[in-house]
Amino acid sequence: MIPVFVWVLIAEVLLCGLSNLLFLNANSGDGSDAYRVDISRACNRIRNGDIPTPDEYEFITGIDLFDEEKIYAGCYAPVKAGDGSMYIISYNVNRNKNKGIFILNAVWAFVLALTVATVIYIEIKILKPFRDISELPLELAKGNLTVPVNEEKNRYFGRFLWGMDVLREHMEEEKEKNLVLEREKKTLILTLSHDIKTPLSAIKLYNKALSRKLYDTEEKQHEAYAGIEKNADELEAYVEDIRNAVREDFLKIEVRNEEWYMSEVIDDLNSLYKEKTAQLHTEFEIGNYDDCLLKGDRDRALEVLQNLMENAIKYGDGRRIAVTFADEEDCRLITVSNSGGEFDKKELPNLFDSFYRGSNAGKKKGSGLGLYIAKNLMKAMGGDIYAEAGDNAFAVTAVFRRG
Repeated sequence: MIPVFVWVLIAEVLLCGLSNLLFLNANSGDGSDAYRVDISRACNRIRNGDIPTPDEYEFITGIDLFDEEKIYAGCYAPVKAGDGSMYIISYNVNRNKNKGIFILNAVWAFVLALTVATVIYIEIKILKPFRDISELPLELAKGNLTVPVNEEKNRYFGRFLWGMDVLREHMEEEKEKNLVLEREKKTLILTLSHDIKTPLSAIKLYNKALSRKLYDTEEKQHEAYAGIEKNADELEAYVEDIRNAVREDFLKIEVRNEEWYMSEVIDDLNSLYKEKTAQLHTEFEIGNYDDCLLKGDRDRALEVLQNLMENAIKYGDGRRIAVTFADEEDCRLITVSNSGGEFDKKELPNLFDSFYRGSNAGKKKGSGLGLYIAKNLMKAMGGDIYAEAGDNAFAVTAVFRRG
């Protein structure tokens, strides 16, 4: 397959030839009157005894005394001076045309050279580095996180490569953390599973003894019942430990403590949902606000607001979603409200619990973890979050601390 730049060079060469042909055709016969005017003027001056120089005329190339031994070629005209001496005027009828063709071809030569230089630059600075990193995302997707990304001082891919290396290191760290966490969980669950066998075996023995009526007195029967209850309590405690171990992931939320301008997050939120809400024919409005510095993790803050937006889209009536702002002491309140989505106010205290889904969820898909994670993120950043339900409206407010 012929590369695109080869076709470009071929097209430029063809255009160069075509422009030369058009130029020659357009200028054929041009200049005949002009060179005759130059010759006539030169002849008149010579006849009057004023011998001019060729530089004074555009088409005249030479003015010399006639020499019988010299053979004259090309275009020339004889003229007799006032003193009887004979002069030969040499001239060129195509001087302008030759000059024009030279300039035209010089321009085309520059264009071709510039094209070749641009192609070489693109090949060295863009295409080759791109080919070198084209397999990188696939390798990361396969889990090949150990090979570092070679840094290059490339104005186009230098920052991209640096970002990919940071991403690789982050993914590698997360992989190590997950492996350690999974190992700890498996160890804990295996230990708890082993410990469960003791009270479970005791309950089975008590049950077998009671079914066979081996306890012949009421006192011994009460002791057996008490033993069953005690071991059942132990089982319940072990089950709770396992449940907490499984949920441990949700509680380990890491955030960065830094300062950032609120407008950065709001601009990102607007760019993410302006087009989406337009496609859903939902009115989306962001209220006026004074920009300010906020504390916490900028990316996590955007994650919280995205979560609130997704809930507003999913559980609202699709008519209107608004983002509004308020100030309270040293905090900035950002509220995402939606129309519709009937909600029982009695459910508000449970709304931020893990795996809890409100009565308005219906058959909509969801895990009941979005607001739970949002609350933990806000707590980790030193803020808070709460929900309010009104007549045919629902709102969730994230409270951020000012910087």
